[in-house]
Amino acid sequence: MQDRNNLRIAVELNGQWVITHFNLKEFENDNGWVMIHRSVIVSLTQVRKELTKMFGDEVEIIITDSTRTPQDLEKVGNKLGWVDKGGVVSRNSKHLEKFGGIAVDFYARFKQSKKRIPSYQIEAVCRKYFDYIKTDYADGHIHADNRKQIMK
Repeated sequence: MQDRNNLRIAVELNGQWVITHFNLKEFENDNGWVMIHRSVIVSLTQVRKELTKMFGDEVEIIITDSTRTPQDLEKVGNKLGWVDKGGVVSRNSKHLEKFGGIAVDFYARFKQSKKRIPSYQIEAVCRKYFDYIKTDYADGHIHADNRKQIMK
């Protein structure tokens, strides 16, 4: 099932449907499970669009992590350490499925050269489209979520 979730994502932006540069496969966990909130797709699409305009060069967003099951979270927490013990993973991570797919980890790079854009250069743009941003990770990725969209 290699093509599982290899589907482009479309979203309504400003009253018009737009086929985004994302597909479901980018957001799946190791078992092929996907949950992604519409607001995250809208935010990522807006970030990508604004960065491309800002730099005058096509930018792509590379998803490094999305929604996690409790088992996924345990694995990541054991690998990177829990926040309450000096690590970087929250036990109540907004990546958890119970929050409805509101969180994503990513980085941005130029499409042609594949040169990665430092998170400090794009943080302000990301803050315009997401409710919460964290950029101080050693590997340079950005955590973004739309916590105001949490499913009740």
